[in-house]
Amino acid sequence: MTLTIEPLHIQLQPFLLAKKNFYQLLHLLFSMPVNVDTLIGIKRDETFEELGEFHEGGKILDDYFKHLTVEQIKREQQEFQRLFIGPGPLGAPPWESYYRSREQLLFEEWTYQIRELYHRFGLQYCKENNEPDDHFLLELEFMIHLTDLCSQETKDDRIEKLLATQISFLEEHLLIWIPYFCEKIIENTSSQLYLGAAMLLEDFLSFDLESLVEVREGSILCLKNIH
Repeated sequence: MTLTIEPLHIQLQPFLLAKKNFYQLLHLLFSMPVNVDTLIGIKRDETFEELGEFHEGGKILDDYFKHLTVEQIKREQQEFQRLFIGPGPLGAPPWESYYRSREQLLFEEWTYQIRELYHRFGLQYCKENNEPDDHFLLELEFMIHLTDLCSQETKDDRIEKLLATQISFLEEHLLIWIPYFCEKIIENTSSQLYLGAAMLLEDFLSFDLESLVEVREGSILCLKNIH
């Protein structure tokens, strides 16, 4: 009997799709909640009900969306401004450089490291030089972009390199500063939306790193077996 082993890029599709969907969900949770229909759409999704069974942040979000009202959405718009935009001191500044520079400054070396990475993959922030490239949501978008590239790639060696890039981006950037960002949110908000989202974000990034390392090790084994 002959066993047929699916190509690596086919094997990885379910993992990459699930990963992309979760990054997009996190991006949506931390985007300005101006669209009532969007939040109502999340409310109809059973994602948080399932997450709530084994994750505290998921449980908080599940309860939040089950009792969501239009009035709550208006309050979240105000809370979003207070935490991430201003005016006035921000509850949780959303830039990497703020957490990694001693003086909590923006446009520091990490901003330019991030910019260089974007450029290497054909990306450029539309507000480059006017606003920092190391904004939290931009870094999530970059992970989504890398995941898309990985899902579209068919050559095993290139897939392995894209997996390695995602791992290094998590290790050298996101997982260094995001825990402090999430801590700031948790300390400075009573919003169940942002409290649950912050808890979910930090744990998901750690889980994604573990998953990527495991998947990359498997892809390296595939390459060795082929050669």
